[in-house]
Amino acid sequence: MAGASSIAVPLPAGVEPTRLDVELLKAAFSAIVTLRYETSGDWEAALNQLETDGWKVHWGLTWHAEAKKGDDFEQASGKTLDETFAQLAQLARLDMVGHCP
Repeated sequence: MAGASSIAVPLPAGVEPTRLDVELLKAAFSAIVTLRYETSGDWEAALNQLETDGWKVHWGLTWHAEAKKGDDFEQASGKTLDETFAQLAQLARLDMVGHCP
C-alpha cells in the first residue's frame, strides 16, 4: 500500500510479546481502524439526533462473550476481558442453579 500511514504503540516496560500477543494486537488494531475509517458516517447523524432530542449518549468499544450449553445461552459485554468473563460466568452459574432439582 503506497503511502499507507502507521502508528507505533509502545508496550509497557518488561513486556515481551509472544507470537499470539502480536496477532491479537494486530487483530484488535485492525478492528479499531475498520470501525473508525470504514463507516458511512450515518452513526454520527443518529448520535447528533439523539443528543438533539435530549438523550445523553455514552458509547465505546467493548468486549463481547457468549456461552451456550444445550438450550441455555448467555452473553455478556464489558470494558475489559475480566469484567466480561466475570459477568458471563455469573450468568452461567445462575443458569446452573435454575436447573437444580
